[in-house]
Amino acid sequence: MTDIPDPPNYPPYSSGPTWTEPEVHIHFTAEEPQESRWDFSWVQPGKNLGAIACAWVPANIWAATLNDVEREQSASGAWVVGGALLGVAVIRFVQHRGFFNRFLVWTSVLGLVLALAVFTVVVDVMTGGGR
Repeated sequence: MTDIPDPPNYPPYSSGPTWTEPEVHIHFTAEEPQESRWDFSWVQPGKNLGAIACAWVPANIWAATLNDVEREQSASGAWVVGGALLGVAVIRFVQHRGFFNRFLVWTSVLGLVLALAVFTVVVDVMTGGGR
């Protein structure tokens, strides 16, 4: 057997009760906003400025240590030691973006900038060699 659906709600042909138009309810679902391809959530000026302010004194101590390494060994040795700390700090920062890890990154970056000739090394690396 087949089920016969109810007849449509047409207005009556007689002069009986008045016909009311059926109510139509339309429900919209909110579409999720499309995510941006560029994620700049890690740029947090307030937290970075706070970490820079806290890292200033330890960065000077780290720069003095790198100067000692440069004097005893060479500039390459100081770059290896400074790059090792920077690499560890960046890995820790990527794993967990806490304040202490941000502090370590800024300490190592500021120490490298304060102690070593950053600009000439960048030029040497980009141009492929010595001057």
